[in-house]
Amino acid sequence: MRKQMKNKGVIWVIVVLVMCLIGTSVLLYQEKQQETQAFRSLLNRFYVEVDKSLHITSLIIENDTADDEYIERLFINLEVSLNNMTTLLDFVEFAVDDTNFPNGDFAAIASYTSVEDYGEVAYVRRVKEMLTDVKQAMYSEEHNQEDPNLTPEAFNTIVEEATNQAWKYFN
Repeated sequence: MRKQMKNKGVIWVIVVLVMCLIGTSVLLYQEKQQETQAFRSLLNRFYVEVDKSLHITSLIIENDTADDEYIERLFINLEVSLNNMTTLLDFVEFAVDDTNFPNGDFAAIASYTSVEDYGEVAYVRRVKEMLTDVKQAMYSEEHNQEDPNLTPEAFNTIVEEATNQAWKYFN
């Protein structure tokens, strides 16, 4: 009788432990799914911002003979777009655990770089070249936009290469 009671107690302990394990597994799975969704959303927003910046650089290059006020507004828009990309990269660190993102400071390219030192057209072409490389690295032909299967590590590498390339050129 005592052995039966002991066996029932062991069975109940095992059942409780299995239920705790299942509950914990479900919570961990949901957390991972939320993290993945947050990263994909940020990835999409970053890609759209890169595309927007490329459009602005194209407008600057195409309209280099336009009036100064229009060109100045385009440069302001470019700076805002580069700032937005930097802000999005700051949020990636919160959305993705266990990944060290470099300080992808695209804002510094706009804020601390004297366009006059390089010439407007040369500066814009260099920024456009850098952003084109980023867009191509993120692009998926299958989805005709950013690759949804891009891992945080791969994205990290893309950002790091782009910012290193920019710092070498602009500093």
